Amino acid sequence: MLLLKNDFNLTPEQQETVVTSTIITCALTSICSDLVLRKGRRIVLLVSSIIFTFGSLILAFSKNYLTLVLGRLTVGVAIGAASLTVPLYLSEMAPKEIRGALVTCNTLCIAFGQFSAGMVDGVFSEVDEGWRWMLGLGAVPSVIMFIGFLGMPESPRWLVMTGRREEAVSVLKKFRNGDAQVAKYEVNSIHSSLIAAESKDGEEKSFLNTLKQIYNHPPTLRALRLGCGLMFLQQFAGINTVMYYSASIYQMSGFSRTTSIWLSGFTALAQVLGIALSIKLVEIRGRRWLTLRSLGGVVFSLIGLGAGFLMSRLSSGAVDGGDEGCMEQPALVWSGKTTYCGDCVQISTCGYCDGQCLSSAFAGDDDDSLPVPDTCSSEWTTQACPNPWSNSSVIFMVLYLLAFGIGMGGMPWTVNSEIYPLQWRGVCLGMSTSSNWIGNIIVSATFLSVSSPSALTSYGAFWMYASIASLGLVWLYWEMPETKGLELEDVQKLFEREGEGEEDAWERIGDQGREKVWGKGKRDGGVV
Repeated sequence: MLLLKNDFNLTPEQQETVVTSTIITCALTSICSDLVLRKGRRIVLLVSSIIFTFGSLILAFSKNYLTLVLGRLTVGVAIGAASLTVPLYLSEMAPKEIRGALVTCNTLCIAFGQFSAGMVDGVFSEVDEGWRWMLGLGAVPSVIMFIGFLGMPESPRWLVMTGRREEAVSVLKKFRNGDAQVAKYEVNSIHSSLIAAESKDGEEKSFLNTLKQIYNHPPTLRALRLGCGLMFLQQFAGINTVMYYSASIYQMSGFSRTTSIWLSGFTALAQVLGIALSIKLVEIRGRRWLTLRSLGGVVFSLIGLGAGFLMSRLSSGAVDGGDEGCMEQPALVWSGKTTYCGDCVQISTCGYCDGQCLSSAFAGDDDDSLPVPDTCSSEWTTQACPNPWSNSSVIFMVLYLLAFGIGMGGMPWTVNSEIYPLQWRGVCLGMSTSSNWIGNIIVSATFLSVSSPSALTSYGAFWMYASIASLGLVWLYWEMPETKGLELEDVQKLFEREGEGEEDAWERIGDQGREKVWGKGKRDGGVV
């Protein structure tokens, strides 16, 4: 974003538009999940690859701000379709013993892709119009994905839904070590579950009727509440402010532009490590255990990140005087008076040197070393203020991404791919995925504004996210069951109250037991 901002002279509002334009089409595509998935999971992923490749090329050859937004809108369609389809496809293909780990692998690949993108950004950060390479190279993985999925089969559960049971058995046999009996048993179980659900519905299939059926089915409505809540919480814990604006965050804390770009790439490795750990632990400790501990670590890290930004400001060098237009700015939660270097450089037309906050035509330029104005005897800075607390932002950013990756990075997607009944799975997953993107839009579109000195400031913004994550931690402690080790057709039973299902949910899950599902000392069963 730093390179695009300078080459296109983007305002903060335009930067937010560039980021959120992709997220808007992601959300719209997710909302249309019923139409998207009607032709099958595999075909959606193939088409998504083509659209993403096309969008990457538009971005690479962008000539102006509007073309840039068009490219971002295009890749958003592909990302939105793939983000809801990939977890669904993986969960429907995988045996229950490794389902959680396999779905979480998808999140690991996303995190590794973000790290790789950060490295590419660093390599091209000093190249003239290097951002074209950064954005254009996104076409490479989408081409690889297209080639890979040409040889992949359709989801067996989708095949059963469309009456192709023999084909479903054939597909499952390949993914169940060639055991035809296991494959037939699983297909029969899927078919029985589907027939039972359809006999209860008895209505013409349409999107509106599906929404009505979901609304009138309390277990699914409870599952949807949990799924959408997890997705909203994933975003309002601040992850995409860190991923989209990490370089800007590092620059806020006192690092140069080039250093900030490289740091943003390397710190993304922390999330990769966290998700890798969650793959190892998800089938041992479970989804609930990882999610709750992950959120606890996120809260601690966000509090520390905010404190680090506050200390960076307070230790950034005192302002003894300066030009009239540089000594005060609009403020909500602080005085607005320019007291420190960190306050001074937040004003776009001002810079700092020799304890003075001075106005200059060069303020805000990419080159902080310009000796402007002539009265400066020390280094002139308009972007970042060196301070002893700069490294704290790196430490807490790494802790944040590590903690987030262990649970909140992958578990919302894993849990959402498991908790809905087959006949409504695509629609429910689309609704929860759109919740994720809507939350993403709200957070990413407001971060630069919320973290500005005229609003909550950078440290106030991170403390706000910490407060939201704390409330989410309490809510999930009471609302989130454990789905580890259950067949997809059995998971829905966890959301039934007594008398709502054909058989008692707690008898069905047997030895899993109340403690393994809800944790020690928790409920007698069912979600309120």
